[in-house]
Amino acid sequence: MAKPYGKTAFKINDEEFQKSIKKPLVKYSDMPTEMGNEVVEVCTTALDKFQASRDYESASILIKNTLDKKFGASWQCAIGEGFGFDIGCQQKFLVHLYYGKVGILCYKS
Repeated sequence: MAKPYGKTAFKINDEEFQKSIKKPLVKYSDMPTEMGNEVVEVCTTALDKFQASRDYESASILIKNTLDKKFGASWQCAIGEGFGFDIGCQQKFLVHLYYGKVGILCYKS
């Protein structure tokens, strides 16, 4: 008889868990690969700088200003631990990712 799912638990220690959530998890992106990688790098750098103080507003401003300089004006950035969204944006200019427990949405409008 086959075992049902969920009966065996996979256990990891806290250190391994913290290491696994420190990697950015891209939920959706329609950007070209190279551009997407640069945007993810900008986002992780900004959050590393401001996450200890939970100053997501400053991180969002830094991300927006950096993307405006690199890829042209009119970028928008939303950061938070719990938010939903329904937006209209240009094609090939949207990325939604998680970095730890924080969600990040960047798009060009």
